[in-house]
Amino acid sequence: MKIPKKSPKHLSLKAQHAKWAWVFLAPWLIGIAVFFVWPMAQSVIYSFSRLTITADGFQLDWVGLENYIYLLTRDTFFPQNLAQALGEVVPSVLMITAFSLFIAVILKENFFGRSAARTVFFIPVMIASGVIITILKEQVMMSVSTGGDTAAYLFQAPDLVNTFAAFGLPDFVLTSITDIVNGFFDLTWKSGVQMLLLLSAINNIPQSFYEAAVLDGAGAWVKFWKITFPMITPQILINMVYTICTLYTMIDF
Repeated sequence: MKIPKKSPKHLSLKAQHAKWAWVFLAPWLIGIAVFFVWPMAQSVIYSFSRLTITADGFQLDWVGLENYIYLLTRDTFFPQNLAQALGEVVPSVLMITAFSLFIAVILKENFFGRSAARTVFFIPVMIASGVIITILKEQVMMSVSTGGDTAAYLFQAPDLVNTFAAFGLPDFVLTSITDIVNGFFDLTWKSGVQMLLLLSAINNIPQSFYEAAVLDGAGAWVKFWKITFPMITPQILINMVYTICTLYTMIDF
């Protein structure tokens, strides 16, 4: 007895879901191909070519690794700029990632005012929108003078610095105090999205894992390093990439 073949019009539920998945993914795939893959391929081609401006636009001549050899062996500024960029990016990425993870672990716990605390830590992300940040820059930012230098800060406490200055403290002490206050706010400002992503990843860890660990006598420290950290490692990597990409596009106060 032959089993009748299914008509293409009568797809299984799984096949229908797969079809609609591709429909919804199509705009994203087209956008990636047009706005990401092709520009990246062009950048790679340009890096292996010599670009010459002509009357009709530009001309590309293939030179292989010549551009890279020049940057690494003959250009006097590139190694210095690269070292400076790495020296600024690596510590900032590590600090933002560690701070975001620390706050995300705390905000996961049940305590009074948890919703308010989550809102407070996510406020910088909402403030960083175009219109709001423009208003703050024009009307709210304050100018503080320390050590003969004047700088503009957002949500600073210049009276605190002025109070320490009244005690006759050296300029380097005033500068250190200002850097600490500014650095803490800047760290919180740049960690909002990372906190949200890590908090979402932590909340997706099955509670049964922690219950089994408690039955085995594991404490909070062991549960973090044996369950939480390994389970959110992919999200931590994504956060680090996101931080690197946005570190110098965010406004630095």
